[in-house]
Amino acid sequence: MKPHYFIGIKIPQNIAENLVAERDSWKLKSHKRQTPAQDMHITLLFIGEDVNGEIDQIEKLLARTNQQPFKLTVNGIKTFGNPVTPRIIYASLESCEELNVLQRQIVHALDSLQVSPNLKEFVPHITLASKWAGGVPAEPQFSIDQMQFEVTEFSLFRIAMKEIPRYQKIFDYPL
Repeated sequence: MKPHYFIGIKIPQNIAENLVAERDSWKLKSHKRQTPAQDMHITLLFIGEDVNGEIDQIEKLLARTNQQPFKLTVNGIKTFGNPVTPRIIYASLESCEELNVLQRQIVHALDSLQVSPNLKEFVPHITLASKWAGGVPAEPQFSIDQMQFEVTEFSLFRIAMKEIPRYQKIFDYPL
């Protein structure tokens, strides 16, 4: 399988470790995969496989984004999929116009390429657990402490399925 790529924001280590500690306190057994601290991120745009050999162009085009650093606030827990048997449990983020602007700039920067990024509605989130394992349904209510952090860069990542960390930065873009 050829590598896949995405553009995202790495979660600061202290915030990621706090998120893992909170998730672990739930004694979650309903999901096959629980995101380790070193892999926590916010996906800005999933690119997938580089079938047209454009990754070098992507690296250069992303450098044209123009955004100042901004703060994000983790404000709760939500799910994707059926709420009783959710596909994904994630930490949600307070609405942030600077984050939305950055995401739109990234999508626009790649318009001239043949790459076919996933253009689903942008729902900023930090995946905590994924892949429903079956068995007893998940608890309907999880809680988490509010956490805030500053975003000073975003990155182009390569997905390394069998390596740790799984999501490896290949290029950083300071804000």
